[in-house]
Amino acid sequence: MIRKSVLLVFVCCWITSLVCAQQKNIWEIGKADHNSAGMALSPSGYHDFLAADFGWEDRFFLIGYSDAAKDWPYAMPGPVDGWGGTGNTSGTRSQVLNILFELASVSGKPNGTLVIDLLDYQGSLPPLVKVLVNGKARTIQLPVRSYTDAALKGNFAAAKGYKLTIPVENLKTGGNEIQLSSLSGSWLVFDQVRLEGDQSLQVVKPAEIYIRQIKAASYTVKKEGKYFQPLLLDVEHLRGKPVVTVKLDGRLIFSEKMDTSRHEFEVPMPAVAKATNSGYEIFVNGHAVRKGKVKRAPWKASTPADYVDTKLGSAHSRWMIAPGPWMPFGMVKLSPDNQNSGWSAGYDPIFESIGTFSHIHEWTMAGLGMMPTAGPLEIRMGDQNNNNGGYRSGIDKETEETPLGLYKVMLKDYQIKAELTSTTRAGFQRYTYPKREDSRVMIDLMIPAEYGYKLKEVSLKKVSDYRIEGSSKQFTKDAWSGGINQDYTVHFVIEFDRPIKKYGTWMNGNVLERDIAGEKDLKDAGAFVEFDTRENQVVQARTGISLVSVENAAKNLSEEITKPFGWSFTKVVEAQKKTWNNWFGRLEISSNDRREKMRFYSNMFRALASRNTWSDVDGKWVDASKKVQQLKDPEAVALGCDAFWNTFWNLNQFWNLATPEWSSKWVKSQLAMYDADGWLSKGPAGMNYVPVMVAEHEIPLIVGAYQMGIRDYDAQKAFEAVHKMQTTPAQKAGTAGFAGNEDLEPYLKYKYVPYDKGRFSNTLEYAYDDWTVGQFAKSLGKNKEYKEFSTRSGYWKNVLDSASGYARMKKSDGSWLPDFDPFKSGANEHYVEGNAWQLTYFVPQDIPGLINSIGKVRFTDRLSWGFGESNKLRFNAPGDQYWDYPVIQGNQQSMHFAFLFNWAQKPWLTQKWSRSILDRFYGYGTANAYLGDEDQGQMSAWFIMNAIGLFQTDGGASTNPIYEIGSPIFPKLTIHLNELYGRGKSFTIEAPNVSRSNKYVQSATLNGKPLNSFWFPASELLKGGTLRLEMGELPNENWGIKNPPVAQ
Repeated sequence: MIRKSVLLVFVCCWITSLVCAQQKNIWEIGKADHNSAGMALSPSGYHDFLAADFGWEDRFFLIGYSDAAKDWPYAMPGPVDGWGGTGNTSGTRSQVLNILFELASVSGKPNGTLVIDLLDYQGSLPPLVKVLVNGKARTIQLPVRSYTDAALKGNFAAAKGYKLTIPVENLKTGGNEIQLSSLSGSWLVFDQVRLEGDQSLQVVKPAEIYIRQIKAASYTVKKEGKYFQPLLLDVEHLRGKPVVTVKLDGRLIFSEKMDTSRHEFEVPMPAVAKATNSGYEIFVNGHAVRKGKVKRAPWKASTPADYVDTKLGSAHSRWMIAPGPWMPFGMVKLSPDNQNSGWSAGYDPIFESIGTFSHIHEWTMAGLGMMPTAGPLEIRMGDQNNNNGGYRSGIDKETEETPLGLYKVMLKDYQIKAELTSTTRAGFQRYTYPKREDSRVMIDLMIPAEYGYKLKEVSLKKVSDYRIEGSSKQFTKDAWSGGINQDYTVHFVIEFDRPIKKYGTWMNGNVLERDIAGEKDLKDAGAFVEFDTRENQVVQARTGISLVSVENAAKNLSEEITKPFGWSFTKVVEAQKKTWNNWFGRLEISSNDRREKMRFYSNMFRALASRNTWSDVDGKWVDASKKVQQLKDPEAVALGCDAFWNTFWNLNQFWNLATPEWSSKWVKSQLAMYDADGWLSKGPAGMNYVPVMVAEHEIPLIVGAYQMGIRDYDAQKAFEAVHKMQTTPAQKAGTAGFAGNEDLEPYLKYKYVPYDKGRFSNTLEYAYDDWTVGQFAKSLGKNKEYKEFSTRSGYWKNVLDSASGYARMKKSDGSWLPDFDPFKSGANEHYVEGNAWQLTYFVPQDIPGLINSIGKVRFTDRLSWGFGESNKLRFNAPGDQYWDYPVIQGNQQSMHFAFLFNWAQKPWLTQKWSRSILDRFYGYGTANAYLGDEDQGQMSAWFIMNAIGLFQTDGGASTNPIYEIGSPIFPKLTIHLNELYGRGKSFTIEAPNVSRSNKYVQSATLNGKPLNSFWFPASELLKGGTLRLEMGELPNENWGIKNPPVAQ
C-alpha cells in the first residue's frame, strides 16, 4: 500500500484560537450528536449498502440538493467487507462516496478544514482512508484499537468516536468535489462530515444543473468540415429539462436541452491560429449562471484513440484487463502488476504501488516481469500490503497516465519515471532515473499471477553489454480441473540502449555472478542489470518474446521495433495509435459528449485488446502437442483466449460487423488447431485444449462468421470440424488437454442431459450448438446433416416443464426434480454459472417456440419482474453470486434477455431495458466501467452492439441472419464496411432525437422505406444504406410488433 507518505492526522484541532474564531461551518452532512439517525440505512441497515445504490463513482451527495437521510450512508465498507461487494471471484471492491458543492467567488487561498466525525470503525482491521479534494490526495491510516460492532449495528451509545481533521487548501470558485474511499481495512460509521472555512466562503444552492468544471480542451474536433477547440462543460443534470446555452465573446455557440445524468459537452469554440483570450457565458433557460475567461490556442485534431483511457474498468478486474499499451490481440501485454498471486491478480488502482511491469496477461499464463529500481539489491518482490519486504515502489497517482499507447508513472520510492509502450509481439520501456551509479533493472521470471506456475527450466544469458537472452519453461498443474495443466515456454530477448555496467542473476533466493544455463525446478529466478545514470538519466529497454524460440523472439523484436523504429519510443507510441485508429474508424460516432466518446472507444479497445496472438512474425507457433507449426496464410495468426462461452451474444457479433478480418483470423486459428491436433478448442489459452466452461461454443463463432459472409477459408473443413465436435465423445487432446463435449453421450442417448448423468443445463447449450451446425449444413447444401442437427436442436423441449414454465432438472428415468426452486435447485452446479430462472431462456435458436411453450404473458411478466428486481443492483451480482438473482449482465447467461421482449411483440420493453443496462451497468470510471467479470472483451463488445442499437439473439448463425433493433445512444453512427467480403461502403444509423430520456422508437425507415418490424435482414446492412429511427420519450406500443421472424 502507501509507504513513506501517509498523512499525519491530528485528532484534535491544531489551528490557533484566533484562526478558529474566523472559521465557520461551510456545510455539513449529519449532526455531530454521537448518532447517525439522520443518515441513510441507519441504524443498522449497512448490509443494504449496495442495494441502496451506494459506493459508485457516479453517485454523489450535492450540498444544498441531496438529503442525508436518503443520499448519505451512515456506514462505509472497507475492501475486506463482503457487504461492500468484495468476494472470492468478484475482486477487491473499494467503495467511494462523493461530495459536490459550488462556492461563490473565492479569492486568494482561503483556509478550509474537512472534519470527519466517526462514531466508530473496525479497530482490528482499521481503514486506510483516502480523501481527494479537487483531485489532491491525502491518505489517513486509522490506528489499531479495540472495538465492537455495536455502532455498525445501531448501538451508538457504545461507540468510541474518532475525529479526522484534514486541512484543505485548494478550494475554488464554482464546482468542488471531495471523494472519500478506503484503500484497505474494514468499515467505518459516520457521525458527521463537515467543511469548516473562512467567513467569506459561501455555498451556492444548485437549481436545474450543477456545473462541475469548465476548461478549454487541449485538442480540436472536426465538425461539418470545420475545426473547433472544445470548451469542456462538465455538468450534472438535477431537475426539469433545462436548456443550456453558451456564448463566446457575446456570440451563441452552443444550445442543448438536458434531460438526465452527467454530460461533458464539447462546446465548439472556433479553432484559432494563435493563442488568444476569450470570454464565455453559461446560461440556463436564458438566465446567466457562470462567466469567465478561457485561453484558446491551436491544437492538433483529436482522433478516436485520444478518447481511450485504458485504466477504465481496471478496478476489481482480473489478470486479463489492465491499464497497459496493448495492441489488438497482442502477444505482449506490458502493464503494471500491483497485486499478490491469486484470483484477479494483476492491477487494481486500490493498491498504490507497483511490483513489476510484466509482458503476458493471458488467462492461465504470465511471465517476464521487469522493474526499474535503485539502492540496495532486493531479489524478492515486495508484498501488495508491504513495500518494505522487497523491491517495489509506491506510486504518485497524480503522475499516472493511461492513454492508449502509453503507460507512465512516477515510482516514488526510487524517484524513477517509468514509461511503457509496445507492438504486437515486442515491448518498449523507458526509465528516467535520478543521478546515481547503481540504477538497476530487475528481470524476474517468477511473478505474481492469477494462476501460479512453477519454473520447470530456466536459462538466462548476457550475450553482450547491451543484450540479455533467456527462456522460462512454465508449468501450472490443474489449471482447469484435475489433470488439465498449462505448459508453455516464454523465450525472450532484452536489449538496452546503454552498456550494462553490472550484471548478475539469482535462483532459489541466492544471488549469482554468472548466467543460468538450463537449471530445472526452481523456486525463483531472474537477473539484474545496473547502469551509471549520473550524466544521462534515461535508460531504454526493448523486448521481444516468443513461445517458439529465442531466435523467434529476436525476430519478433527486430521486425516490429528495431527495423521500423530503432530506439524511438515516441514513434512506437504513435504507430500503436495509428493502428488503433484504423480499427476505431470502422465505427464513426456523432456526439457532443466527451464522456460518451470515451466510454464507447474504451469499450471498443477492450473488445479488441483482451485476447492474444501466439504466432510469431514468421507464422510459427507451438501446438498443443508441443510441436512447432507454421501458418501458410500470411494473414493468419494463432489466437488464444479464455473461452468462447456465449461470445455469440457479444464478441462474435461485434467482430463480424466491425472487424470481419479478425473474425476470419479466429476461424483460421481454430482450423489450424484442428489440422495440428484433430480438434477445435473451446479454451485455446496458449494454443492448448483447456476445457473451460461447457459446450463447444467455438462452433457458433465459425458458423456465424460464415453466415455473415466471411468465407475466406476452407468451409468444407470447417464443417467437418464442427460436425466432429458434436458427434465424437470428449477425450484427451494435446499433451495435457481435453476436447469435446463431456456430456455428449448421455445427451445423445436420452435426448437431454439427465442430472444424474451429467450437468443438466448442457442440454440447452448443446442444443444451440447443434442448431448452428444444422444451419451451417443447410448453407452448404448438406440436407441430411441439416435435418439431423435441426432435430437435435429441439432437445430443449424435453426439459421444459410446461406446468412451471421452467427448464426443470430431469432424471434419467424421466422424472422431474421434486421440490423445485428456480433460484436454488441445481444453482451453479446443474445450471452452469446460473439458475433455472436464467437458463430457461437459453433457447436462442427458437425464441418463438420458447414463448409458445411458456405462454406469452408468463414469458413477458416473468422477464419484466426480473429486470425490475435486478435494476436495483445495477444488473450485477454482489460477490459474483450470479445464481441468486434473475438478470445479471455481469455474467453471460443473461446477455440476451433484454432482446427477448422484441420476440414477444413488446419491443418497447427491449428498448427500455437494453438502455437501462447501458445506463446502470456500464459507467465511465475505473470501477464502474463495467461491474462484473469482463471476460476478455465480452462485456465491452455487448456495450458496443447495444450502443449501436443492434443485436442478434441467435448469434447471427442462421442461414439468413437478421439484426434486431434496440435503442441506440448516438444521433448518428456510421459503420464503415469498406467493401470487405463483398460488402458495401457504409451503413448509417440515424436517431436525431435520441437522448437519455428519448429512448423509445417511434417509427423507422430502412433506406427510405417504412420499417414496421423490430428486425431487418443482415444482408440489407451489409449492402450499405441507412436506418433512420425517430426516437421519443414515451413508448410507441404499435411500432415493431408486426411480422416477427420465424425460427429457422
